[in-house]
Amino acid sequence: MAPPKYTPDKTTFERWLAEDPPPTHQQMADRVFDQTGHRVTRAAISVALMSYGLTTPKHRYEDTLPWRVAVEHGRAYPARCLRLLGKRRRNLPLTPQEETLLNNWLADLDRDELIVAYDPGDDQGFHYISKTYKDHDEDIPIRRKTLNLSGT
Repeated sequence: MAPPKYTPDKTTFERWLAEDPPPTHQQMADRVFDQTGHRVTRAAISVALMSYGLTTPKHRYEDTLPWRVAVEHGRAYPARCLRLLGKRRRNLPLTPQEETLLNNWLADLDRDELIVAYDPGDDQGFHYISKTYKDHDEDIPIRRKTLNLSGT
């Protein structure tokens, strides 16, 4: 027997998505708990929305942002810039502001001879380190192997 399903039906999701502004996936998960007493994860909401065809997967830029980034690190400035670099590498449009931000960030990294590294267990997450620690040949200013500054 299949486990019980606690995510809402398509009609409920459509009603929630029609709100202005629509709730986040976490807010939807919280509503499910408030209404049913059953906890569902944000990821379960995302999967349900996708299975109903109500969302499309976001672009993933695994070449420039190869790590599984923790939610609390997802909006960090280096992550944003690496996503912009991923868009540029795919010839996707950038706004003039995004172009300027990315160009300035890359110039700063180049001038200071730095790359971006990621430690998923660290509160800060992203770190700028010497480009001597770059572990690949591509023209992407990252260290692919994660750091472990937290010692865990």
